[in-house]
Amino acid sequence: MADSRTVAQLEAENYHHICCECCKGYVWVPFRMIRSRIPNLDSMTLDELGARMRCDRCGGRPERYYAERQSDAPGYAKTFTRLD
Repeated sequence: MADSRTVAQLEAENYHHICCECCKGYVWVPFRMIRSRIPNLDSMTLDELGARMRCDRCGGRPERYYAERQSDAPGYAKTFTRLD
């Protein structure tokens, strides 16, 4: 499924990571970390960003990529404001 939303739009919707699937399994890369290497990241679409990603183990492109929220991460502990 093609995703033509820009990184700025995704961050406004509280998506802060791109999740890539490759030989290593799932790899979550924060947009903040990518921004240090790609200065015009805000104007890139998710499809353009996913096409530029490469696996550091096999060197291939990810089989699948999509935007994810921090709270969707497996094992993410959500904080509570009140404990009884």
